[in-house]
Amino acid sequence: MEIKNRYVIGTHVMWYEIEMYADFVDGLVNLLEPVTNKENVIIDLCFNASQKFEQIVDTEDIYKLKEKFLKGVSKIKDLDVKVVVQVKGMPHQEDEFYFHADYRRDLNYNYCKKVDFVMWGETDSFFPREAFQAIDSLKEYTDGIGEHKYIACFSDRKMWDSSWDATVHKDYVDIKFVDDDEGHLNPNQAKSPLPIETMNEINSKIEQFDLNVINYPKIDGSCLVMSADLIKSGVNVPLCLIYNDDDGLGIMAEKLLQKDYKQFIIKNLLKVHARRHPQKRLYVKHEDNPHSFGGDKNNDFQKFLKLSQENIYKLRTGKGKFKEYDDLKKILESK
Repeated sequence: MEIKNRYVIGTHVMWYEIEMYADFVDGLVNLLEPVTNKENVIIDLCFNASQKFEQIVDTEDIYKLKEKFLKGVSKIKDLDVKVVVQVKGMPHQEDEFYFHADYRRDLNYNYCKKVDFVMWGETDSFFPREAFQAIDSLKEYTDGIGEHKYIACFSDRKMWDSSWDATVHKDYVDIKFVDDDEGHLNPNQAKSPLPIETMNEINSKIEQFDLNVINYPKIDGSCLVMSADLIKSGVNVPLCLIYNDDDGLGIMAEKLLQKDYKQFIIKNLLKVHARRHPQKRLYVKHEDNPHSFGGDKNNDFQKFLKLSQENIYKLRTGKGKFKEYDDLKKILESK
C-alpha cells in the first residue's frame, strides 16, 4: 500500500509503561508493514525516566528498562522506518519537569512544517492497520471542500457516558459502559485490552470508510490525528498545561476556530485504547496498581493532577492565574 501524505507518530513512554510498550511496538509493526513507501512516515519516541512523582523499586533497574525501550526502537527500525529517539530523566541527566503534555506540545510544534499530519500515539493503544489509508481518503475529501484545519479520530469501544457516542464504533454504541474493578476485563469496554488480531478482524469487514463530522471537541488523546494546518494556525497544547493535554488541545481548537471547528470520525474503523492494560503501571515503589486506576496512584501524582485540573478550569473560564511547575515543586517539597 502506497500512502499519499507525510505522517509523524509521536509517543511519550514513561519507564513504568515499558512492558506495555512492547505491545504498542507490535501495534506499530501491524500499522507499518503494509506501507510500501515508508519514507513518508516518521516515528518519534521519547523514553522518560523521570522519578519526580513515581520512584522505581530498584534504582539500577532504570537502565534495564531503557534497554527494553531501545529494543523496541530497533524492531521498528528493522522495518526501514525513520525513528527519532530522545531519552530524558536518566540518572546522569537533569531530572526536569517534562511529561507527555510537554512532549506533545513540542511534537506538534516541531513537525507541523515537516509533515501533513501529526498523530499522537499512546503506549496503551493500537492504531488501526488501515489508519493511513483512511486519513489519505479523508484528505482527498477535505481538499475537495476546501477544509484544511481539523482533527480526526478513529472509533473506540464503549466509553464513559452517551456524550461520547459520536466517537464509539457502531458495534459498541448500545453497550453499557462499566468502569469498576471488573469492567476493565470486559472486551466490549474501551478501557480493556483487545488483541491486535481481533481489531484487524473487525476492521477487515469495512467496504467503505464511514466518515462522520462533529463541530465540538471529543478528544481522548490516543491515536489522535491533526492536520498540519490546524497546528500552523496556532492550535496546540497550551503552555499553561502540565497534564490533560487532550482537554487543553480541544479547548484551544474551539477557542481559535469557534464555529469552524471540525472533528472527523471514521466511525467504522476501530482503534484500541486499553487504559486498564494489566502492565500499564509497573515497578513503582510503594504502589501495586498495574491497571493504573486513578485513585490508587500515589499522593504526589494526585497533587500533580489537582494542579493540572485547576489550570484546565482557568483555561476554560479565563479567570485566575495559572500554576506552573515551580508551584508544583513547592507543593511536593512541602510534604
